Amino acid sequence: MTGFTLNTFSGIAPKVYARLLPNDMAQVAQNTKLDSGRIEPLKGNASATVTPVASYSISAATKTLFRYSSAIWIGSNDDLNIVRSPIAEDPHERLYVTGIGGSAGYPRVTSAQVVGNDTYYRLGLPTPASITSVALTPSTSTKVDEEVPVTMSYLYTYVTAYGEEGSNSVPQASNIVEVYSDQTATLTFPAGASGGYNIVSRRLYRTDTSGTYRFVKDVDINTTTTDDSKKESELGEAIPTISYTAPPDEVSADHVDGALQGLVSMPNGILAGFAGQTVCFSEAFQPHAFPNDYKLTMKSDVVAIAPMPSGLLVLTKEKPAVVQGLSPAAMSMQEVDSTHSCVSKRSVVDMGEYVIYASPDGLVMGGERGFQLVTEGILTRDQWQAYVPSSVVGFYWEGHYVGFYSTGSENKGFILDPRGGKNSFVSLDFHATAGFNDLENDILYLVISGSVVKFASGSDLNFVWRTKKFYTPKPINPAVAKVDCDSYSSTPTFKLYADGALKHTQTVANADVFRLPSGYKAKEFEIEISGAVPVNEFCIYESVEEIGG
Repeated sequence: MTGFTLNTFSGIAPKVYARLLPNDMAQVAQNTKLDSGRIEPLKGNASATVTPVASYSISAATKTLFRYSSAIWIGSNDDLNIVRSPIAEDPHERLYVTGIGGSAGYPRVTSAQVVGNDTYYRLGLPTPASITSVALTPSTSTKVDEEVPVTMSYLYTYVTAYGEEGSNSVPQASNIVEVYSDQTATLTFPAGASGGYNIVSRRLYRTDTSGTYRFVKDVDINTTTTDDSKKESELGEAIPTISYTAPPDEVSADHVDGALQGLVSMPNGILAGFAGQTVCFSEAFQPHAFPNDYKLTMKSDVVAIAPMPSGLLVLTKEKPAVVQGLSPAAMSMQEVDSTHSCVSKRSVVDMGEYVIYASPDGLVMGGERGFQLVTEGILTRDQWQAYVPSSVVGFYWEGHYVGFYSTGSENKGFILDPRGGKNSFVSLDFHATAGFNDLENDILYLVISGSVVKFASGSDLNFVWRTKKFYTPKPINPAVAKVDCDSYSSTPTFKLYADGALKHTQTVANADVFRLPSGYKAKEFEIEISGAVPVNEFCIYESVEEIGG
C-alpha cells in the first residue's frame, strides 16, 4: 500500500481493534451525520423560548420537561411520567402525573383550569366512611297493617369536580331499614374525606327489591343530611363503581411498595403504572380507577413499562415480560426468556414497534418480536459499563435513539441508529438532563445546562472524524494529501498521525493537493478531519501521480 482514498464514511465500533475496522469506519465520529455516506456536520441546538409558568422551574437539575400547550411548560427535578387524558375531547383537558416526590409521592391529576397555577389533586378516590345513620319519618307507619315494608340499604360514593366516581362506602347492618310507603328516610353522613381529592359531592344509592344498589341522587359534599322518598320506579342506574379502587398512593400496610410510578397510556383508554413488583391497569376510560382485579405481579421489581401495539412491555431488575390484551380485565403476562434487565427507567424510549433501553450489557431493542442487544457489535460490556448505564437518559429523534450519560467526570451523549448499518453509532460532546419529543411539530426539545433548546435545529456543529489505523507491512512516507468538500467556507482541519504521533496539521482552504512532511517512514497511519462543512473524500499517497491516477 502506498496510500489510500476514503469516499464513504461510517460510525464507530470501539469493540473492534482499530486496525481491523472496515476501511470506512471510524475510531472517532463526533457531532456528525453519516446517513448520506459522507461526513456531514450535525446541526447544533437552537435556542427555544420556553417560560415555565408558576413554580415550574427549569434548571441544570431538571429531569422532566413537558409541553402542555404553547404557553404552559412543566419542568421538574423529579422523574415524572405525564400522560394526557385518554378520554376523547376531554372538556377538562386533564393531565395525569406520577413521580412527584418520588416513590412516596401519590399520583395526581390536573386540568386546563389549574395546571398553570401548579395545582394538582390526588388521583383516585378513597373509600368513604359508612353512613352515620338512617332514620325514618314518621318513625311509626300507619300502613303497618296494609302493606309489606320494603327493606332498604344505603351506600354512597365520592364524586370529583371532573365527574370521577370512586368506590362505595360499606353498608352497615344497623342502617338497614324497613320502609313503608308513607315514610321518608333521612340519612346522616360523616365528614367528607380530606387530602386534596377535589371532591364536590356524594352519590347516594339504595337497594331495589332485587337487592341491587341503584342511584338515588347527588348530595353536595358540604351537606351532612338528606332525605329519600323516591319510589323504586324513580331510581336510576345500578352502581357502576363497586370494583373501583384508587391507585397505590403512599407507603402503607396495603401499599408497601410505595406510590404508583411510570404512568403510560395504552390503547383503548387504559392507563398503566407500577409499584414495586406490581403492574396496575386502570378501568378503560376511567383513569382514576385501578381495580385490584386488574393487577399483575412480576417476579422482581419493575423498573419501567412501555406501551406496545397490542399490550405492554414490562422491564424489571431481572427478566422482562410482555403483557398482552385489549381489555384491562383480560391482560395476560408472559415472561421473556431474556437476560437483559433494565438498569435505567429514564433510558426507555418508545421507538414505535419496539423500545430501546439500557441493560448492563448494552442498549437492548425489545418488543413483541423479540429482544436484541443492538450495541453488541459496537461496544463490549466493559466499554458500555464505562458509560454508566444507570445514568443513561434516552429520547427518540428521526428514527434514532439519542442518549446522554454521566460518569461523574464526563457528561456527554451519543446517537444510535437501530436500523443497522456501519454508520449507526456516533458521539456527542454535550449532555442533556431532560427532554420532550413534540411529535406534533417534529421537534425534540432538550434541557442543556438549565436552558431549553431545539435539538439539531441550529447552525452546523464542529465535527471530528478519525479513521481506522491503516497498516502497511512496508514502511512508507506519504508525501501528498487532498480533501474534497463542496465548500470551504468553514475551512476543515486535516491531521496526519504516523505510528501514533501527530506528523502534520493542515487547514484546508480548497481542493488542491497539499504536501506532507518528509524525513520519516511509518507503518501505521490515521487521518483526523474536523470542521463544520460536509466532506466528500480525502486521500494520502506517496506521490501526486497516485492521486491523479
